[in-house]
Amino acid sequence: TQLPLVNPGIFSSAATVGNVMTSKTFMTTSYTGNTANSFGGTVYTYATPINLTTLFPSGIVFSLDNNGTVLPEVILEIKDENNNVWKAKLTGLSSSLQKYLISVSGNIEGIDKTKVKEIVFVFSGQGTKSLDIDWGLYEFTPSIPPAADQNLVITQLPLVNPGIFSSAATV
Repeated sequence: TQLPLVNPGIFSSAATVGNVMTSKTFMTTSYTGNTANSFGGTVYTYATPINLTTLFPSGIVFSLDNNGTVLPEVILEIKDENNNVWKAKLTGLSSSLQKYLISVSGNIEGIDKTKVKEIVFVFSGQGTKSLDIDWGLYEFTPSIPPAADQNLVITQLPLVNPGIFSSAATV
């Protein structure tokens, strides 16, 4: 079950965290904790709260793997608009994608499930860890490398007078 469109952010304390979106539905979060007390992760923040009960009536399903790193578990937090937080430990991570199912009506308690503003994956501790997340819908701009066949004939645009643009107030 896909999330509503989101641009995943990061957070950290005594850690370095980065997100790489490889498609509209797949991303990798990399984490390096400097101390045993380090923490950080990826956060999906919604400007307008989302309603988990209507979005995921059959439960929330997503896939995770640890990208071959030493990460046996990760914390999932869901926060409502009043900053109430529900937490779960997602265990059994391996180097192969595995699906996780969270029942909105059966598992999630203590928050307003109709007004969720953040969904967070939390890493902790020292060391380098990684999490592949197959869930999106993420904001994504694909990268297109040069064509393998450099003898291709260039396709012409229809006749156009190219304009200009600039980040400055004038062009």
